[in-house]
Amino acid sequence: MKSKVKKIELDVHVHATERDGLFENAIKNIFGKGSIKVETLQGHYGNEIKRIIFTAFKKDAEEVARSLLKKLGAFESGIVLNELMKGLDKNTLYVRLDKQKLAMGTLELDGDNEVKIIINFYSEKDAKDFLLNKT
Repeated sequence: MKSKVKKIELDVHVHATERDGLFENAIKNIFGKGSIKVETLQGHYGNEIKRIIFTAFKKDAEEVARSLLKKLGAFESGIVLNELMKGLDKNTLYVRLDKQKLAMGTLELDGDNEVKIIINFYSEKDAKDFLLNKT
């Protein structure tokens, strides 16, 4: 079966006051397949900020996306699915997660944009079918 997901990307900024390695480990443990890139940035006052970018493509991206939605309860909860559908723009799904919950190894939707996830599908139909758990 052809993958419906083209790419998934997670992006989070980690400040110098936050425990080093915590988010990288949490991302690896929760999402597994994919690659992690860390960029070191400089904040407005010269403080170090690390930008962690997790990326997966095609079959791996689909597995990660399906795991993400299952962990959020999207396939069991109409409320979660409804919230996710609000983030769908044609063939791209935008998801925001709670950063502190991610650090603790759990996932929860949060509109504060702390953890940004972008899921690119091959088509708008693929996106809707995927979210509605149709194969």
